[in-house]
Amino acid sequence: MEKEHTYMAVGEPESSVILKYIRGTASEEEKAEVDLWLKKHPDNEEALLQIARIYYACRTQERIVSRDPLRAYWKVDKKLKSQSHLKESQKKDHYAIFHRIVIELLKVAAIVLILLGGNFLLQKDDQMESFPSFQTLYVPAGQRAELVLPDSTKVWLNANSKLVYPTSFKEGIRQVELDGEAYFDVKHNGDNPFVVRTKSMNVTVLGTEFNVSAYSGIEEFNIALLRGSVELNSSDRSGKYRMKAGEQIFYREGKYVSAQIGNMDYFKWKEGVLSFNNQPIHVIIDKLRLYYDIRIEVADLPFLEERYSGKFRVKEGVEQVLKVLQLEHKFTYVKDNELNLITIK
Repeated sequence: MEKEHTYMAVGEPESSVILKYIRGTASEEEKAEVDLWLKKHPDNEEALLQIARIYYACRTQERIVSRDPLRAYWKVDKKLKSQSHLKESQKKDHYAIFHRIVIELLKVAAIVLILLGGNFLLQKDDQMESFPSFQTLYVPAGQRAELVLPDSTKVWLNANSKLVYPTSFKEGIRQVELDGEAYFDVKHNGDNPFVVRTKSMNVTVLGTEFNVSAYSGIEEFNIALLRGSVELNSSDRSGKYRMKAGEQIFYREGKYVSAQIGNMDYFKWKEGVLSFNNQPIHVIIDKLRLYYDIRIEVADLPFLEERYSGKFRVKEGVEQVLKVLQLEHKFTYVKDNELNLITIK
């Protein structure tokens, strides 16, 4: 019989407190709360790094410029050196944590925003002038990001996803390009439709809330409409379909398959939760490959078609999912970090 397992990390400070800690605006009481949490388990430091990566990845180009990670580093560095009341060991612990955070943020600032087609920056007299066209936001494996587009549309991007969007929307169609999975809360504008272009389907809306998954390299396209209405147009213009709220569409091999949205837990990926609802094991393994950007080789095992339900925090890692699956199914796995490969047999 199918069993459902929920594995959630507990004891974390409120997200607002963690963000204050990262920004350097936390009160002494809030700092103490986060410091205590960091000391509880080594994984919590990595969790803080993940949150910091996501925080900075959420910024648009202008926000990343205004929140210069290098400048923030020197500010924190100066502050730490000035805290003479701390013990030397405490200083080293705080300094090491923030040093690693800033190094990671510098990496994110370097790789997440790819400036395209004449989109460049000039610096003169400490004033940054932007000549924008399009920007690309890329979210690495194991992470997610949130951003607000120029028209106030909110977008959440899942792992291994890429969104190309203009730095400003002119009159007419508001258009973005997606490779991967994203959740959109579109700002209503009756005069200017909002279009999401993907490899196999274009989604046209005026104002609505929906989730769309269209990864390159994966044949299936799916979209779930939570509010409003959307029109689907296949990229080859071979067909159209108008969706209704509460409907989910799978598109494969030129055919639409419609179903009602059965479980809202799936959309918790926005909160860093992997939710599997009665899904075949082989589908879960495919998603693990995608979310964690890791090769997984699987022998021809008898339970791959069996179904499973459960929830996991993304930050718990791919091995945590496999260990839980081992509770119900007999298999072993070996992880080769050098080859970025997991072999299941």
